[in-house]
Amino acid sequence: MSFNSSMNRWLWVFMAGAALGVGTHAATAQADGVESARGHEHEREPQKYTVALWGDMPYNALGKQQYPNLLLDVNDADVAFSIFDGDLKAGGDGPCTDENLYTPALDYFSQLKRPLVWVPGDNDWTDCWGRYGAASTAAGADDPIERLNHERALFAATDFSLGQTKLRLTRQSSQGGAYAQYRENVRWKYGPVVYIGLNVQGSNDNYPYAGVDGETRTQAQIDVQRAEEVARKAADIQWLNDGFNYAKKVRAAGVMVVFQADLNFNNEQHLVDTRSWDAFPAYVDALRSVSVAFPGQVALVHGDSHYFKVDMPLSTAQGGVVTNFTRVETFGARNNHWVAATIDANDPKLFSFEPRIVAANRD
Repeated sequence: MSFNSSMNRWLWVFMAGAALGVGTHAATAQADGVESARGHEHEREPQKYTVALWGDMPYNALGKQQYPNLLLDVNDADVAFSIFDGDLKAGGDGPCTDENLYTPALDYFSQLKRPLVWVPGDNDWTDCWGRYGAASTAAGADDPIERLNHERALFAATDFSLGQTKLRLTRQSSQGGAYAQYRENVRWKYGPVVYIGLNVQGSNDNYPYAGVDGETRTQAQIDVQRAEEVARKAADIQWLNDGFNYAKKVRAAGVMVVFQADLNFNNEQHLVDTRSWDAFPAYVDALRSVSVAFPGQVALVHGDSHYFKVDMPLSTAQGGVVTNFTRVETFGARNNHWVAATIDANDPKLFSFEPRIVAANRD
C-alpha cells in the first residue's frame, strides 16, 4: 500500500473513531485556541501521563536488528504518544533515498499504536550531499534542501501526527508568508504542557565552512546552505517565541521543546574550532530569554550526541543557573533504548525523566 493510501486510511479511522465517540489518546489533544473557546474543558484533560522520547536510530546493522524491539517496547508501555527527535539513520548508512531511508522509516512509525510526532535530523537531509561518502546518484538525493522538502512531503503532509492514532498538530506553515515552507515546525497542547517541535540540526545547523567537518563543496554551494540556515533559524526562533506566548495564554504549567541538535551548551564538548558550533549560540540565547520569562517549567529534548543525560546547562546572563530549565538528551546510535517523560500537574517539578532500557537490546 502506498504512503498516501495508508495516511488516508489512518485519517479515516481516526475521524471515524472520533465521530463514534471512541476514546483514544489523540482525542484529548488540544489544537491552538480550543481552550479559550471551550472554557473549562481543559480541566478534563489528562493531568498525569507518560511520553516516549527517542531518536538517532536505527544506526547500522545492529540498530536495524534491534529497532523493532524498541517499537514493541513502546507499544507495550502506557504512553500517551511518542516524540522522535531526529536522525532516521547513521550518516554512513547509505543514500538518502526512499528505498534506503524514508520508506522504511515510515513503515517503522506506522507500527506504533499511539501517535508519533517527528522532527528532522541532519543525517536525513543536511548531510545527504556526501559528507559520509559518495552521495547518491538518484536524482535530487544529494541536494540537502531538496531532501528536506521531500521529507516535509512525506512526514509532515497533514496536520496530524504519524502513528496508528493521531494527534492534531499546529504547523508553522499555517502562518503562511515567509513561514509557509516550515511544515516540520509544530506545536500542540496535551494536558498541562505545550509541546514545540523545531528543525534545529547537528552539523552546525547546516551552516558549513570549507574544510570543517569534512566539508568539500564549493563556496557557491556553501553559500546556498548558509542562506537556508539563516532563514530557517529566523523561523525557528519566531516559532519558539510564538509557542511560549501561546503557553502563557493558555496558562500551561510547562513547555517541552524538541529538536535534533546538541547545542554544545557552554562548550561542554571542549571544541577548539568555533566553526563547528557557531550557529548554535543564537538558539541558546533564545531559549534563555523565553525560559526566564516563563512562569512554569521548561524541558528541552534533543538527540545528536547519543548519550542519555538529564541536566541543567542553561545559564542566566549573570552566569547563574536557569532553574526552571532542564535538558534531556536521548539515547541513540549503539544504544537502542528510549526515555520515559512523565508529566504530573501535581508535581512542582512537572517533568520527570527515566531511562527505559529495552531488555532485548541490552547487548
